[in-house]
Order: sequence, then C-alpha cells, then structure tokens
Amino acid sequence: MTEGNEPPIQDVREAGLDPRSAGEAQAASGDSPAVAGETVVDDGPASEEEKLLHELHRAQQDAAANYDKFLRCRADMDNYKKRMDRTLADLTRSARRDLLVRLLSVKDNLERALHYGESSPTNGESIMEGVRLTQYQLDNLLQLEGVEAIDAEGKTFDPHLEEAVQRVNDASVRDHTVVQVVRNGYMYGDEVLRPAQVVVSVHDDQDDV
Repeated sequence: MTEGNEPPIQDVREAGLDPRSAGEAQAASGDSPAVAGETVVDDGPASEEEKLLHELHRAQQDAAANYDKFLRCRADMDNYKKRMDRTLADLTRSARRDLLVRLLSVKDNLERALHYGESSPTNGESIMEGVRLTQYQLDNLLQLEGVEAIDAEGKTFDPHLEEAVQRVNDASVRDHTVVQVVRNGYMYGDEVLRPAQVVVSVHDDQDDV
C-alpha cells in the first residue's frame, strides 16, 4: 500500500475497521449511501395520493356548502308557500264576508216586507207566504255559512257587540239593559260581522252608554 492512497470503504470493512470510520471516509469522498433500514425522505412534489386526498377534502367542503344552500332555498320556499296560503285564505274570507254583508241587506228588506204585510190585512196571503219562504231560505244560507244573530234584547248592553242608537229611562229594567233591537246584529264565527243597533235603558241621564 502506497502512502497517500486510502483504501476503499469495502476494503476497510473487510479489514474489520469501525463502520463509522468507514462512513466518515465515504462522506469525505463525496458518496452518501443510505443507512440500512432508514426511509429516504423525498422533499419533491406531493404524491398522487396526497393530491387525491386534497381534492376529496375540497369536494366535501363544496358538497356541504351546496347542501346548506339547498336547505336555505327549501326553507324560503316553504315560508313563501305559507305566506301565499295565508294570503289566499284572507282573500277568500274577505270576499265571503263582503258577500254576507250584502245578503244581510236583502234580509233586512225581507223583514221589512213581512212587517208591513202583517200590519196591513189587504195584502194577499200568497205574497206573505212567498216572503216567509225567502226569509227562511236566506236564514238557512247564513247559518250554513257560519253567521249567527246576536241575541241582544233583554241583555246587558255590550259595546263590542252592539251599537246604541237611542237610550230611554225605563225603571222596569236594570240600568244599561237593551230594551229594543232596531236592527239585528250578526256574528261570523268569533268575529262581529255587523253590530246590532239597539235602544238602551239608562236610569241616570248623565251616564254615557
């Protein structure tokens, strides 16, 4: 062996030298072999598997966002449908209410005809019978539509149901009692369709009805 010439690493190992010394010698010579059992770390571009996982994560996020938008749109449609249903129900009820008010005017005329016919014996009984039949049919129609007459006469005056058009001092009845119904009032379910016009007994002329 000539001085100045280093033996190869393999020769050093075969010669029984320390592997660490052999490694250092190898490093000094510019070679870097991987140590047995050690994983080589690659700092290059991400692997295909990592790219797929990243795309899957983004797809899941997009799906969650789209599903949230879908839920919001469905909730908006449900609210819109409910508003339209309420609007339609209100319009239907309003139209029916207007019709019932007009029918009440017809009923008033029939009641007047019956009153005048009964007070005048010269009118034919056939006419009176026809008017009675018409009134009976109209009463049935109103009842089927949920219209009920307000029972006011003899009861304590209720400003929510009745309208006082006159007051008298009648000592034979309690104060603020309805003594006469001038025009019938009607309820439509829980709603006052038309208040009754009544005459109220007030014992003290200074009291307001």
